[in-house]
Amino acid sequence: MRYLLSIAGLLVATTALPAHAASDVADIAQCVVDNDMTDVRTLLKTLPGSVDERRVGARIMVYYGGCDDNRTASGQVAWRERAEIANAALLNRLETARFDPASPPPRASWALVAGETAFGSDRRLVAIRQFGDCVVALAPAKALRLAKSARGGADEAGAIAALRPALNDCLPPRENFTVKRDDLRLILAEPLYHMISK
Repeated sequence: MRYLLSIAGLLVATTALPAHAASDVADIAQCVVDNDMTDVRTLLKTLPGSVDERRVGARIMVYYGGCDDNRTASGQVAWRERAEIANAALLNRLETARFDPASPPPRASWALVAGETAFGSDRRLVAIRQFGDCVVALAPAKALRLAKSARGGADEAGAIAALRPALNDCLPPRENFTVKRDDLRLILAEPLYHMISK
């Protein structure tokens, strides 16, 4: 988890896409989920930065461009696009999921294990996912509260405050980092999606 200290600089999108406001990226991600859920499921089963992610990401980019005013999108799915897609998939799943956050499935069934990587995967991105997995495993109900809150609203601030103990417990001793509210929501989206989908 030593890679978490560089998280702020890492969460910048690197695809060959035009810059968008967060709400626009969320709308594009929702469109991708609505039109290509099969590839979205496949994407979310890959390790971040892996060869498999790049392979399915190329298919996702076709939809991403189509959902972005029919632009041509090229390059790889970056962290932000993947996280927004995971968040959109999570929100769709929350509408129909019958999930009891007080009794989540065993962590081992959906979380990445410490040090898990694959050839070609990005260890820093995997470490971010592992951090999210840890937070969701420690505080599933509080993480779901954040996912269900409105972006930028008072409930979001309360949900983040409630998550602080889990956030601290998931960092190595004497280390901390600063992350924007929206990035925290996105860090937790994929682990939450996997948790409620099992």
